[in-house]
Amino acid sequence: MTKQKDCMENEKLTERESLELITRMIERARKTEIGRLNFVTLYGVLGLVMYTLSLIWPVAPFLLLWMAVPVLSYGVPFFYHKMWRKQTTVTGDIMKRCWGMLALTGVTVPLLGSLGNPAAVTPLMVIVGCCALFMLSGVYRQKTILWASFVGFAFNVLPLASDGTISPSTAFWSYVFFAYCVYIGLSLRGKADEIKQL
Repeated sequence: MTKQKDCMENEKLTERESLELITRMIERARKTEIGRLNFVTLYGVLGLVMYTLSLIWPVAPFLLLWMAVPVLSYGVPFFYHKMWRKQTTVTGDIMKRCWGMLALTGVTVPLLGSLGNPAAVTPLMVIVGCCALFMLSGVYRQKTILWASFVGFAFNVLPLASDGTISPSTAFWSYVFFAYCVYIGLSLRGKADEIKQL
């Protein structure tokens, strides 16, 4: 009986230890693998610049410059953090792959949009950023990140449903969205412990 009790206690301890290990791995991914220089931060900064320029010059050849936003947003952190040789946790690996897929999507959108419907490029590029925040809200479980994603998404689906004209309210909320991307991207590492859980 005592052997069975000891085995059961060891199993419980092992379960508890494994949960603690998983929690530590997730925390490590949050604090070290997602540094201040990340996809969301750069997408926010470069998106603000390109969004402004797109409102000034909404012509097809110029809209191809949107391709630089996802390339730099993924490429700079990839090389800066040396992601090709750095061991990552499961969470860090998922984020790296997801940001890579979003970067690929972000490169494809301006290319296809300039050939077909140039007016759709700018709203779709905001939506690519929304997808990055949707993923981040799942990792950090923060309501404000999720709401920012919905706001950016909702206000940029409207131009797609119409003739592609960007209204002043759409432009305003897109600027707020990009600014929030910069804010949350910069605060990921430094304020990871302060982020409120759901």
